[in-house]
Amino acid sequence: MIDVTVIGFGSVGSALSLLLLNNKNNMRVNILEPDPNKEGAILDLSHGMSLYPGKELYVNDYDMFANADFIYFTAGTPNLHGGSRLSTAKQNIQLTKDLFDDQEFNKVPYIIVITNPVDIISYHVMKFSNLPYDHVVGIGTFLDSVRLSYYLSVLSDYKADEINAYVLGEHGDSQFAAYSMTKVQGSPITEFAFFSPERLEEAQTLTRNAAFQIRETQGGTLYGVSKCAETILNSLMSSEVSHYPLSILTNEHYNKMLKLDRSVYISVPIQISNKGIRIDNEVHLEGAELNLYQKSAKIISEVTLD
Repeated sequence: MIDVTVIGFGSVGSALSLLLLNNKNNMRVNILEPDPNKEGAILDLSHGMSLYPGKELYVNDYDMFANADFIYFTAGTPNLHGGSRLSTAKQNIQLTKDLFDDQEFNKVPYIIVITNPVDIISYHVMKFSNLPYDHVVGIGTFLDSVRLSYYLSVLSDYKADEINAYVLGEHGDSQFAAYSMTKVQGSPITEFAFFSPERLEEAQTLTRNAAFQIRETQGGTLYGVSKCAETILNSLMSSEVSHYPLSILTNEHYNKMLKLDRSVYISVPIQISNKGIRIDNEVHLEGAELNLYQKSAKIISEVTLD
């Protein structure tokens, strides 16, 4: 049995919990949510447990938290519609400190951070938890990359799963589409005449504005990000190596590329499997993409608070 703790049962936490109960792996799911106003929603989820074979559901079990294999951090103050994801940094850093400072773990769990600003919060989860950097990752631009694949598909005759798009940098205003790394049916997208600079720019704009569009009629993103979060768990349970951009602590290779004088959490290409998470050091960007990457890293570096 896999032991998973989900911190927070808001819109993302509830959607993610449902996905985990439908996951192919046997697991115990523990929801940490002290808000009494969520009791009805958790009870509603509990009523279906007989229909989830191989699953067990627990609520506010702190022993399970200390013994978790995977921890999802979804709690926090959401940013307001139209506001920057960086606007809630201080409140959510304090929440991170309250949860992880001096917390003792009996295992070395993987912590997957969804709470925004995800790059900043991931850094502080690692700092307060004292866990290895490769066991604390943020969703980062994984969702943005999936969105870019979707919009490139919408603008063309290719299916979304035939497009492997990359968005790098901050999960926020300074993110950028790394089209030099993006492939369609296994070939570089730059080799397809159909994907003109105008179409590529349109897809990137749609991707950048996606969260704002969602919040026009919904409180925030929940389904896409929850699926990305579940996919990371599946990848860490698989012998097959998968490739995603996740927010992780930069190493010497990326510090040099991004002209950083200290390591920060920012989305970089990673390789992930049941052997763990490894940063891909074979990535070498040039020109405008490199400049955008460096600009994004500078913003993250200046906002990351020690």
